[in-house]
Amino acid sequence: MNIRSCFRTGVLLTLLGLASAAQAEPTTIEVRVVARGAKFLGGYRTPVRVTMTDADTGNVLARSFTSGTTGDTQRILSKGKDNGGVMSTPDSAVFRTTLDLDRARRVTVTATGPLSQPQAETTVTSTQWILPGHDLTAGDGWLLEMPGLIVDVASPLAYHAFKVGDIVPLRAGVTMMCGCGISETGPWRVSDTDVEAYVSVNGGPVERRKLTFDPKSATFGTAIKAAKPGLYEVELRAWMAPNNNAGVSHVSYFVH
Repeated sequence: MNIRSCFRTGVLLTLLGLASAAQAEPTTIEVRVVARGAKFLGGYRTPVRVTMTDADTGNVLARSFTSGTTGDTQRILSKGKDNGGVMSTPDSAVFRTTLDLDRARRVTVTATGPLSQPQAETTVTSTQWILPGHDLTAGDGWLLEMPGLIVDVASPLAYHAFKVGDIVPLRAGVTMMCGCGISETGPWRVSDTDVEAYVSVNGGPVERRKLTFDPKSATFGTAIKAAKPGLYEVELRAWMAPNNNAGVSHVSYFVH
């Protein structure tokens, strides 16, 4: 191939590339993550990590975090009844990105959170076609539902040491995945929530203990007698039957 032919080929490839780029259309996508039976997972630093990939190639198209509030309680719990079925408000937590698409692409979105509570982290995934120039922003955009409960041990401290005969207070906070509190009269009820501790000493048989709700501290608690020395390992399990939500957390402590 002579120099002139190479030049013509190069020009042709450049023109084809420019034509392809010119066909690409900016397409805006909004992703929101709602806690099952509750509100949006909100926050302003790293509440939920969202990764958007090409479902056929695995190439990452966008990655960042949602940002915003947990939204309007009544509007969300009514499923947007008075707002055309739209649960979100302008301040509701959202991940927003714009992709330059030159063809229809099958896109997978993966959301992981709440990142501030590693023991409760859950990942949800959804896949759908995205068409060039057709924004996915109507209503609540691309809406993902995240199941679960956040169980956060308040006491005892991890690997704290007690003496034989001590009464060890076991206390934990339990919330929806959005951080919405459980109470006796609110939309998320204590009466719908079971919290239990599974306690073993030195890897022995497991003792099951039910935790009761303290409205003053808004925590669930019980007391465990340090009957013998060893390593006490506690698994806390929370269950909310009306929305099939569960959460688990662990703590260990020593008795000397």
